[in-house]
Amino acid sequence: ALHCSDFRHARPLSLPPFLMDVLRLTCTTLAQNPAAVLAPALAKLPRARPCVRHVFANATATSTSASSSLRAPVPWDAGKLFGAAARRESVSFLKESSEGSFYQKLLPSSQVAFASPEGRQLFQEALATGHMENYFFLAEQFRTQNEPAFCGLSTLVMVLNALHIDPMRTWKGAWRWFSEMNLGCCIGPDQVREEGITLDMFTSLAGCNGAQASPHHAPLESDGPEALKDFTRLFRAAVRATCRSQEREFMVVCYSRNSLGQSGDGHFSPIGGYHEGSDSVLIMDVARFKYPPHWVRLDDVVRAMLPLDPDVGRTRGYVQLRSRPSALESGCLERALHVPFVPKAAGRRLSAALAAGLARSGPPLPGAHNAWAVGAMCRWLQVASIAEPQVLRQLFHVGNVLALRELLAQIRCNPPFSELCEAYEQLVALGLGEDFPPLYLDGAGRPARELADADLGLETCGELWVLLLLLLPRHIRGAIAEELTQAWASQEFTNSSRSLWASDLEAVEADLERLLRMAAGDQACSPE
Repeated sequence: ALHCSDFRHARPLSLPPFLMDVLRLTCTTLAQNPAAVLAPALAKLPRARPCVRHVFANATATSTSASSSLRAPVPWDAGKLFGAAARRESVSFLKESSEGSFYQKLLPSSQVAFASPEGRQLFQEALATGHMENYFFLAEQFRTQNEPAFCGLSTLVMVLNALHIDPMRTWKGAWRWFSEMNLGCCIGPDQVREEGITLDMFTSLAGCNGAQASPHHAPLESDGPEALKDFTRLFRAAVRATCRSQEREFMVVCYSRNSLGQSGDGHFSPIGGYHEGSDSVLIMDVARFKYPPHWVRLDDVVRAMLPLDPDVGRTRGYVQLRSRPSALESGCLERALHVPFVPKAAGRRLSAALAAGLARSGPPLPGAHNAWAVGAMCRWLQVASIAEPQVLRQLFHVGNVLALRELLAQIRCNPPFSELCEAYEQLVALGLGEDFPPLYLDGAGRPARELADADLGLETCGELWVLLLLLLPRHIRGAIAEELTQAWASQEFTNSSRSLWASDLEAVEADLERLLRMAAGDQACSPE
């Protein structure tokens, strides 16, 4: 309204009552001296100034008496917006109100901003020599830490997503994805927000979330100059190899900002490239609100790793990260069934979700004849439909289809398996297990319907849900039904499959035990 031509040329010198109330309320919720902010704008409108002079007086008195509770932050560009930079009385006001607030920092002169002409030239030359291969994978996932102490978590999220690791737990909606809030294993985001993270904790957290992480601490000063030379040589060789690799391998540096002449101290960021001519590395700084990505001489980065981390009394260093071998590389496809790699953090979360779901569904039902199997299967399907169902459906992978068919045909007459299959079929027929597939084999042990080998799994084969129940860890089976903790339901069941593939069941049972073990018995956060 103050800038409206109609208002400037209007004859009345008073504002409508409702607008006066709005203006008075606005002024009282500004800073302690609203006149200094709004006066430059109102100075352009001399006819309007008398109309609001009394509002300024009342607002100033009110805000002065309540200055302790009504101090509002002032945007860094408030002077530009309101023209206060040109007025002497406004400059002091802005300086006082914006104290402790920053909009980025200037890089030291020895470091080159990525987007500067020199930084772009370094990028082009490094790209031409093949030392920017890992940059493009990281650039797809480049992010800014959203908490001051989250440099380690944000760096790890960036690398894990660049490695194409399936977190095996739901992020939001139907999507599985890494974020700072779902990395937790033995340390959660709230603790990191208060305490930060060390190099060893970063390595352990990376391992718990599915990466192969190899840490390297810088030498101590007491180790002598030769140890420093060896470490520098090792670091340079690792940087070159990582930056030239097309296999999604990455390197994260943990260093002291202070040693680089930057603001702050301990920090994590990934390396996104290497320039041979200047012997510089590209640090893709996750604190982009403070510094942009920048080129730093490799020797300077090494020196920045040498100061001791006061929290642990050790030097900082770097971590090399890569993905774990696939099932094809590890020979799992030769087995009838196998449990795919599931990050330790995802296993903890799934185990807790199963326990919570079973606790909400009431106590196990007492058994009488086949009623125990119906009750157990009902509880199992109920909790399986709500406890991380996306992840639970990934726990069994079929390797050798012929071996699986032979295995199912052989154990179909086993008492616990046959009773549970009968109960499963009844529940599915009644619509109580509508999210679960029908049985794959008919009464004669033949496939009841045609399925492509690649489609056989927990999404299409009901017997696998029964098998999964029988192979769960004892503490989970016991929470479903007491009968499932007895020997005939587990050990004798696996021993009863007299075939070449019996060892596959034992291997699956051991993998599930390791994955879904009780969290209380394994609190140490360490890479797998």
